[in-house]
Amino acid sequence: MSTTTHSEQETKNLAAEFARTLHGGEVIFLEGDLGSGKTTFVRGVAEALGFVEPVRSPTFTIVNRYPVTQGAIRQILHVDLYRLKDPSELTALALEEELRRPDTVVFIEWADHADGLLGSPTYAIIFSVHDLEHQIILPLLPR
Repeated sequence: MSTTTHSEQETKNLAAEFARTLHGGEVIFLEGDLGSGKTTFVRGVAEALGFVEPVRSPTFTIVNRYPVTQGAIRQILHVDLYRLKDPSELTALALEEELRRPDTVVFIEWADHADGLLGSPTYAIIFSVHDLEHQIILPLLPR
């Protein structure tokens, strides 16, 4: 399903709809250029799941953790592998311990930098931006 958003709020609203389909254990790859709306989307999911503090891009921290309070989901991991120089650097992050945990949803930006070491995602969401329009391609989701 392809959707076009015209503002940060519209992107967050779409993300909140997506959040309602999550149960925990999902690994979601976010694909798109810098500034295409990936972090805004994660912000919308985190807010919908009860996180009230600022959600920031993990470009420099690599991994941000957001405690949430929605149903069985207790944590969102927001991972940005943009600065990863070699896939072997993933070992230090110890992500394998947190991937697919039933109380965690993991969003990974620039997953292609992991060279396939993270396995297959539950969902891949594709972002692009043209002028002031953000196009977001979401997978078909169960309702």
